[in-house]
Amino acid sequence: MEKVPFLYLGLHIGNQPRHLKFWEPVLSRFKSRLSGWKGHFLSLGGRFIFLKFVLTSLPIYALSFFKALSGIISSIESLLNNFFWGGSEEHRFFFWIGWKNVWLEKEHGGLGVRQMREFNIALLEKWCLRMLVDIRGSWFKVLVACYCEDVGRLEDGGRSGSS
Repeated sequence: MEKVPFLYLGLHIGNQPRHLKFWEPVLSRFKSRLSGWKGHFLSLGGRFIFLKFVLTSLPIYALSFFKALSGIISSIESLLNNFFWGGSEEHRFFFWIGWKNVWLEKEHGGLGVRQMREFNIALLEKWCLRMLVDIRGSWFKVLVACYCEDVGRLEDGGRSGSS
């Protein structure tokens, strides 16, 4: 029998997502993925493709269940920024444009890279929407049993006290 906390699918189950230790596997996954790639050997276009489609996808699982700390988001974005400009943790390169211009949409002159903070919030809001729509699902019943006192209000979409 496993003791709580334990690691399941790369996340610490039973630990608080408000502690830095909870996010260590996410950061170590970034660092291990980046350790095999030497950013300065890739062209700027190659680093951009790797950044946009591989690196920004690494934290999706963790970000879809837990709100990340500001420091964790900053650390992730720092790793992404350093890789994109060809740097590493030991050696930093000059940044030709601000990171904010990298994540701006293409229509506004940016490169369209995801913002981690906004992406985290969007993934969490998806669960809120799903709770309002899918009230017959098993996962909904488990959440209501664990966390909700006023079950009737959730099951009727919050309309029980409004008449």
